[in-house]
Amino acid sequence: MLVTAIWISIAQTLQAQDHYNAWFRGILSIPVGEKFKIDNELQHRRQNGFENENMFDKNLMFAYRNWVHYQHSEDVKFSLSPFAYFKNYRIIQQHPDETIIPSSEIRFSIAVELQHEILKKFYIVDRSAVEYRIFDNNQADIIRLRNRFGFRYDFTRKLKVGIFDELLFNLSGTTYHHFFDHDRLGLNVEYKLVPNVKFDIGYIHITRLPLSGTTKLHENNLYLNFTYQLKKTKKEE
Repeated sequence: MLVTAIWISIAQTLQAQDHYNAWFRGILSIPVGEKFKIDNELQHRRQNGFENENMFDKNLMFAYRNWVHYQHSEDVKFSLSPFAYFKNYRIIQQHPDETIIPSSEIRFSIAVELQHEILKKFYIVDRSAVEYRIFDNNQADIIRLRNRFGFRYDFTRKLKVGIFDELLFNLSGTTYHHFFDHDRLGLNVEYKLVPNVKFDIGYIHITRLPLSGTTKLHENNLYLNFTYQLKKTKKEE
């Protein structure tokens, strides 16, 4: 039922021809001991221009973020992002939006990710996070809660396919009208090319309520993530 609902949503979204984005992320992952890992992320997002559907036309976002991950067990992971910098461009709805000066944001985050194998190779996956967002304009600081719930099937150790829905809510810094921030409904395919190189590609449909308005936007996002993990140093015997 969930898969059917997602495909119906995608079909309706593509017909609506709302907003189109392309998201790219590169990650350098550094293992530290057996339990810890440090990730450094570079992100870039593109968007369509005014009255076109070219998802590579205009800038949408540049970002740098680091994460410290603690793998408590096979099914439980804790994460801390002590620093992230975002350069955000205006979502283009009118022609003047293309020339608006981008805003900057500093973000701190904590998260926990859980997974549970309900059938052989079939997992329930749940990730919850809290973010503290600091802006360089007149916007008040925002505390945002996000939760992503989904299912994943591991065809092999190299190939995994998942579906998910992620809800984001503003807990402070906005009016009650903007308690809902946005909803992400997505499909993703993860492929491990070699043990330390991984690709993650997918589609996300977003229903978003911008802080500057009261009308929800609908976005179609294709994304590509690339992860390179440094190999662990073998301990001397």
